[in-house]
Amino acid sequence: MEDGLTAAFLEKMWSMSVSGESLGKAKYGVLDFAASAFAGKADAGVLKLLRAAEEEGGRPLAPVLFHRRRVSREQSALVNGFMAHALDYDDVHAEVRGHPSAVILPALIALADLGGDGRRFLEAYVVGVEAMARIALALTNEHYERGFHNTATAGALAAAIAGARYLGWSPDRAAPALGLAATQAAGLRVHFGTETKPLHAGLAAAAAVRALRLAEAGVQASRASLDGRLGFFAVFGQGEERARTELLREDDVPRIVRPGLWHKLYPFCSAAYFVWHAAEQIGPVPLERIGEIEIAFTGRSDAALIHRRPANGEEGRFSAEYVAALILSGRGLHARYFQRVPVDDEIRAYMDRMRRVNVFDEPPGVRYTRITVKLKDGGTVGAVGDRPKGSAGNPVTEAELVRKYDEVVDGPQAAAIRDHILRLDEIGDVRPFIALLEEG
Repeated sequence: MEDGLTAAFLEKMWSMSVSGESLGKAKYGVLDFAASAFAGKADAGVLKLLRAAEEEGGRPLAPVLFHRRRVSREQSALVNGFMAHALDYDDVHAEVRGHPSAVILPALIALADLGGDGRRFLEAYVVGVEAMARIALALTNEHYERGFHNTATAGALAAAIAGARYLGWSPDRAAPALGLAATQAAGLRVHFGTETKPLHAGLAAAAAVRALRLAEAGVQASRASLDGRLGFFAVFGQGEERARTELLREDDVPRIVRPGLWHKLYPFCSAAYFVWHAAEQIGPVPLERIGEIEIAFTGRSDAALIHRRPANGEEGRFSAEYVAALILSGRGLHARYFQRVPVDDEIRAYMDRMRRVNVFDEPPGVRYTRITVKLKDGGTVGAVGDRPKGSAGNPVTEAELVRKYDEVVDGPQAAAIRDHILRLDEIGDVRPFIALLEEG
């Protein structure tokens, strides 16, 4: 008889060995996470969450990154998850169809006061990324396209698995915590372009920490939360049997290595990176020459780009039309254009000439965005974006990640934090490193 799905999946994750290559990828994932969190540390939403944490109170056990203060573990996970995802500058993973590091690492950082060495921290992170990708694949694209945000739903479960692994729990002990995380999983894409979108990362991280804390306290929960007609995949996905294939698949290469984390050089949704790749090949085109602009996506690969006529730059992070307009107008992708500032008349005029189409006759796995600019004189110019910077076919290099970190992170501890991250697998106790992150 087959094992129950929950038990089999946890055993699978616990039996995973972590190679030196995986540890290397994980260290650069932590480096990029730190840069993204630092970039978002003064975001208005972070300050709101800090005020809420101060009002709530609690034991100061875990850090708020770069703010020289400690809060409760759940508050730490909430604020740091929001902070890392605030600008949509943090990594994504193509199979997750979401943001793994902004959920998994805040949960691990919130638990770091309990001790543990750097290698265990990195191994838990690698396992968390693997779990999150498998869970998202098991949910299928239909879950995302129905309106769920995988960062929030798959993220809560994956961060609980990573936390249990970091704490040294057995799969059997982790099962109730996974159930407690699964029953908290939530997040709707309707909130993209608002503060609730990055809040999803924080809520998922906090849910994972809360699930582990409640399990430690002995709160009862199903030990088979992924199984059967009432289990997680029956409710959120397409059933246990469909999920089993993905969760228990035999793979030789961890997903943090292949396809790997997609690191960003600009603070907007990765789905719009295909738009960027196409538009930059075309270059600026004067508005008076343009009759119509067609933006074609394979399948529903534009599902995350919910704003066709964004009101401001924050909504513009999730708009194909906005990103295309910035490039075709010659503005470029400056960070200031992705803040909560109104979209001006020129950019609106470009967007008003755009329309989207979806292409469904390509083979599975083929993804691109094609932009065709139809000119008033009868000519056309166009290009295909299929290998944007950061994607598996055109990854950001380690040197570019170090440069991103150095350009974003400043302060007296910036160099020390970077150096600690790049040798994190050699550190015997992560607590001094976490204290550096707190101080900034």
